[in-house]
Amino acid sequence: MATHKQVLEVEYGSARDFAQDFRANLSSGGVFVATQRTFALRDFVVVRLRLPWCNRMIDLEGEVVHLVPAEMASMGARPGVAVQFREPPAGIRGRLAPLCADQAPPPAPPPAADEHRIALRKSVRVAVRLDTASGVVRGRTRNLSHSGVLVDVHEGTAAVGERARVVLGHPSSREELAIDCVVARAASNAGRVSALALKFDESEAHRAAVLRYIESLQETEHTRRLGVITGPIAELGPQSIVQMFATTARRGTIYLRHAEEEGLICFEGGLLRVARIGPLTGVKALIRMLVWHEGTFEFHTGVDEPGGGDAPLPLEAALSEAVRKIDEGGRIDTSAFPLQARLVALHTGAGEFSGALSKVEEALLDVARAGFTIQRALEVIPEPDVEIFRALRALIDSDMLELR
Repeated sequence: MATHKQVLEVEYGSARDFAQDFRANLSSGGVFVATQRTFALRDFVVVRLRLPWCNRMIDLEGEVVHLVPAEMASMGARPGVAVQFREPPAGIRGRLAPLCADQAPPPAPPPAADEHRIALRKSVRVAVRLDTASGVVRGRTRNLSHSGVLVDVHEGTAAVGERARVVLGHPSSREELAIDCVVARAASNAGRVSALALKFDESEAHRAAVLRYIESLQETEHTRRLGVITGPIAELGPQSIVQMFATTARRGTIYLRHAEEEGLICFEGGLLRVARIGPLTGVKALIRMLVWHEGTFEFHTGVDEPGGGDAPLPLEAALSEAVRKIDEGGRIDTSAFPLQARLVALHTGAGEFSGALSKVEEALLDVARAGFTIQRALEVIPEPDVEIFRALRALIDSDMLELR
């Protein structure tokens, strides 16, 4: 028996209105439909385009890929759903473009004085792996163009000028595509590479398969981002932003951006599913993001990372714990601990430290024997930074550790 599909109607009052939405959204394979009705992600629907100015009505089958619930209207959001059409965007363009033939596109804005890019970047967030001669880098894309990609680094590093092969995953088809590239730029924060800009080899970038794959990623992400809520962090602060969205939406992903760093928070049913910034996860990552006072946020109602290495935590409890650790950290003078200082264990023989050492102190001694810096120790030891600094001070005062 055929499954009944709910019908969502969009009416365009004029050819101009239709042409604007065609160029902005329909041509990329999707549309945002304002509605108070309740849907679930992955619901199959029919989008009915009403064009009274030419006495036409066009039905397009699609799948709900993003939700803006009615409860979020109080925050200035427009309730509705983003629908990705089942028909490929090329087919949609072929069917709908003739209806815009009499509507000239608006003039393109002049390029910025320092704009030298040869391809338009679009916000795309998918899993990525970078294979280099020195190792593997894992992360998530921030934006993508036909000539390159910006990667948020979760694990590993690479040097500017290094040859590599980047592997991009497709969130819908689960396919992967490898593209030869070179590391064009590296952004660092506190001694850690937080982002890598990769330039595709020209011969690779012009391959038909690469062009089609990148366009598919851009189109899929474009539709998913319809109805996304964005704004500055400074107006509310990170903690209030998280609490606000968790109160009005059952599930969602919040991206927080500060300078060259980007983190995400995924929640569902009152639980913190994932908090991540670079290699840091859980409450430790949450603490890092909650102290950001500048930057931007972005929210949508999907869960981009369904689970990480940490067990889900009650969201309010995780926020309270993070705020408590931030307050404690404010009472510790960290000026005596330069992040690039190297940890040196003063005794390395087995059994030298048989006293009552805490778990964090033992971890610090282990990484000191490996020659880690303070910055690297903060990244690999999962406990909050404030506990690491306390343990570091205790080991130095006990002549077990020194900084060089």
